[in-house]
Amino acid sequence: MGTELRHSKYRILGLVGQGQFGRVFCAVHRQTGKLVALKSLERERFPTHKFLRELRILLSLQHPNIVTCQALEQTTTGRCLVMDYCEGGTLRSLMLEDARLSLPQSLKLVADILEGLVHAHKREVVHCDIKPENILLNVTATGWTARISDFGIARISQELNNQDSGNTGSPAYMAPERFYGQYSLTSDLYSVGILLFELLAGYRPFSGTPTELMSAHLNQPVKIPEAIPEIWHPFLVTALQKLSARRFRSANEMLSALRSIANAEGSGSWLDRSIHLPLLQPAPSLSISPVRPQHTERLTRPMTALAAMQSVSKASLPPTNRSNGEALSPIYLYRVDKQSVIVQPFERFRENSEAVPSSQGSLRSSSPKEAHRSSYGTAIETIFPRPQGCFVVTQRSLHLIPQPAEPPPDEISPPILEFEQGSLVAIEPSGRWMALLTMDAEAKIGTLTFHPLPGVSSRLSLTPFPIQIPLKRYHASSLQLLPLNRSHVAIVAEALTNGQGRSFPSAAQAKDSEAKDSDTPGKFVKVLTRRGQVVGALDLPVNAGQLALTANPYRLMTVDRQNPKTVLLVDLKPYRILRIGVDIQPTHLIATSWGYILANPEGAIVALDREGRQSGQLQTDLPITAIAFGAPHTLFVATWQEPQGNLHAIDLQKADLELLF
Repeated sequence: MGTELRHSKYRILGLVGQGQFGRVFCAVHRQTGKLVALKSLERERFPTHKFLRELRILLSLQHPNIVTCQALEQTTTGRCLVMDYCEGGTLRSLMLEDARLSLPQSLKLVADILEGLVHAHKREVVHCDIKPENILLNVTATGWTARISDFGIARISQELNNQDSGNTGSPAYMAPERFYGQYSLTSDLYSVGILLFELLAGYRPFSGTPTELMSAHLNQPVKIPEAIPEIWHPFLVTALQKLSARRFRSANEMLSALRSIANAEGSGSWLDRSIHLPLLQPAPSLSISPVRPQHTERLTRPMTALAAMQSVSKASLPPTNRSNGEALSPIYLYRVDKQSVIVQPFERFRENSEAVPSSQGSLRSSSPKEAHRSSYGTAIETIFPRPQGCFVVTQRSLHLIPQPAEPPPDEISPPILEFEQGSLVAIEPSGRWMALLTMDAEAKIGTLTFHPLPGVSSRLSLTPFPIQIPLKRYHASSLQLLPLNRSHVAIVAEALTNGQGRSFPSAAQAKDSEAKDSDTPGKFVKVLTRRGQVVGALDLPVNAGQLALTANPYRLMTVDRQNPKTVLLVDLKPYRILRIGVDIQPTHLIATSWGYILANPEGAIVALDREGRQSGQLQTDLPITAIAFGAPHTLFVATWQEPQGNLHAIDLQKADLELLF
């Protein structure tokens, strides 16, 4: 899963940042499995004397709100600082989201920064470049922990009167004296004031070119908007004084003032690290448009799951569907009805098709061919649409409905594999192999095995040996088995007690999946190859719901159960966690090549683009029970409210959504 770094103790998992002096990688220690950030510094841009200077400063700073240096790594290709890893990205990336941080979270993050500065200033280190890009985030169950990074242009007490280093820094956040090459401890506090202003108002007090910014910082009074609560105005006025002597005298004094105002406001407990804080302010509400489907079919029983897949058989192509004579292959829709799967081919929508009011239930744009029902006589756990058809997982067996769907009604194929009740199945995305996890409830041990699927070359390399998975410290009912790509599978379980979320054990350590104790519930993720090798494991530091696969093989999607209007995107390589605030509490999640589709039981559907920006909201007529996406832009939605429901086929290109396909 990682890129090799020659002659290094670390294996690189991916690039996470690009700085002025080099690149930053997410990496894992080969022996301990610990996740770290490798800050590679190019010799041409960051000569040895500067490198040793930053290293000396970093080694003197050890604090939870400062990204600390753990070691120095020398390789044949260069040198790296081994730093703490922060999976939440930068504060800037968080501020660029549609949904702004809530006031409690903004105050908490600023308090984190000030606590880090208290530590640095006691050691007479001035950061000189406090800005959102230099504030990294560790994800917690209740929000984020802010940590100051990048001390590359920091100054120590002996250098404060040395003006030969110029006015390096970020003009948008620089204190007035900085433009004359002067530094003091309060220079950092001015930058924190700018940052807090931006968090609360949504923009900085000054903008423009570097020259215009310099003039504004030196001469222009700060105008505080009404959007910022009045109780915080004196705090910001003091922090943003032009003269250094008129600001807060120390980071500790500024932190005390922050806490005092929060207490006076009745929100002092928000700064307590253990309390649950509101994460995000609601983004501007999207206009809600009614669903205008291109096809609606009445349902006489509820659908528990849907899956859609484009036909890969030339024989299944329908008559030409466009004026130019081009044939459009149908989409096969698989509908799960408790113990049955109904297979129904749909022709693609014509270019000039128009929406049908959902109340009509009539056909306007495409005609469903005769549907085939396969009844299995037992509950269907899940279905996997794959190139050769749809794999159906029941409580004790695995079946395949081939594509195109030709079996007559009520006829099912013999099972591909039979197994014990309660087992979990994962089908590799191209349908070549499957993974099976069976559980021994008494021993609390899972057994993972890999099996080739019909029609697969005998040269496919799969481990013939069963793999024991200890499950003593995890809820058996929460187990998931996810096929990540052609070579990897992930086992997911909810920890009874969860670790701190930043351990990535080595193969030897991951065989014993004991996690460190913590009060935070979370998910444990273990990744294995189809040859049975454990390549990594980690504890997610959030209270995540069921994880879903996405178009990116190493990205998972889920809902933050502690903040149910928040969607989590979890990247395993490199490890990152992104929170996205939405207008609904989603229970149905779908990933597409262009973004994500979310839905809740109340009938609301929200579309997100690749960056997580909300692109529109639709509303169905009845509660939603299942959704599926058929490439390139068809959304199938099953609704139900006793005694009837609807199956909608929606052309998203014609929906009121701001999406680019």
